[in-house]
Amino acid sequence: MKYNDYSGKVAIVTGGAAGIGRAIVDLWTAHGGAVVLTDLDEKAVNAAADELMARGADVLPIALDVNDVDGVQRLIPAALERYSGIDALFSVVGNNSMKTVEEATDEEWRFIIDTNLMSVFRVSKVVIPELRRRGGGSIVNVSSIAGVLAENRCSAYSASKGAVITLTKNMAMDFAKDNIRVNCICPGGTYTPRIRGYMQANPGHEKMMTDLCSLGRMAEPEEIARPALFLVSEDASFITGTAVMVDGGYTAGKHIAMFDEA
Repeated sequence: MKYNDYSGKVAIVTGGAAGIGRAIVDLWTAHGGAVVLTDLDEKAVNAAADELMARGADVLPIALDVNDVDGVQRLIPAALERYSGIDALFSVVGNNSMKTVEEATDEEWRFIIDTNLMSVFRVSKVVIPELRRRGGGSIVNVSSIAGVLAENRCSAYSASKGAVITLTKNMAMDFAKDNIRVNCICPGGTYTPRIRGYMQANPGHEKMMTDLCSLGRMAEPEEIARPALFLVSEDASFITGTAVMVDGGYTAGKHIAMFDEA
């Protein structure tokens, strides 16, 4: 499975109807791969699948709440009714709550941890046996730069995304013997529908975001999708247990403006 050639391969993508997940689905299918496209919104899942199939893509749409244990258990049987096996998993689904530890309720905290962290555990748990049966495969989890450098008022989000990075490393060690590679990507600010909506509701905040990274702009979803697809390819055959920063230089270091004049 060379980079840009996923012919004959099947991937599961959670959160695949919009944003980074949809960009991964678009690129994967554009380069020959079949995809099990899952998301919470059934209407959005079916609309995305219809659009992709109109282009000739091989897509199985499944409405999935990653916080529904029984629903996750049904995912693999449904996928195997259509395909002979699974080769890759992209765990993309995530959510945020802009509250401090003091402000967040137990319910709000649990929802973010469940959606961002427990979903990786739940979906990986059912997919790993199928990757092993296939002779190996690859998992890419989507973390965030907030899991590396904490973001204010995002306590549960930062905690969950940091845990995804460590879980990725743990899984990489545990399943290397099965020829299963596990990596994660840590996106910076990305023009997903959620972020675009926030920017529209808060004019002037875009410059605040773009000033945070060395490249001076936010990413488009496909700029996050490309390294994610690379990580599942044979071109990344010796890469496992790593967290790849895809952040335009956000985590490279702090820019000290006065040093420019030194």
